[in-house]
Amino acid sequence: MAVGIVALAGCGRSGDQQTVRGVVQDFYAAVQDHHGDRACALLSPDARKTLEDQESKPCAEAVEELSLSDGPVGAVRVFSMQAAVEFQGGDTVFLGDTAAGWRISAAGCRPQAHGEPADCELEA
Repeated sequence: MAVGIVALAGCGRSGDQQTVRGVVQDFYAAVQDHHGDRACALLSPDARKTLEDQESKPCAEAVEELSLSDGPVGAVRVFSMQAAVEFQGGDTVFLGDTAAGWRISAAGCRPQAHGEPADCELEA
């Protein structure tokens, strides 16, 4: 899978950086702790559907098989209705602000050489 450069425009709203960081950290912890239902609740509906379609199994089972690489959070960027969280030396996660709150639209994204789009474990 590949995700192109995300055009993020506008200004982040106060408090969103901490919320976005929390959603991503909760998602990674849920995957590591094998709490598939909890992890899936933090995905956007499109990301859930894509994961289920690709793996031909329920989200709660499929999400536990993702190859994710976290660590200390290096950067959190919030722009209007989109956000990105970068782990130092690890993944980048993309989120969107939905009616249910901030939800993950792409996870396990890693940069590629020569300016190619990021390769993601999960992408809506």
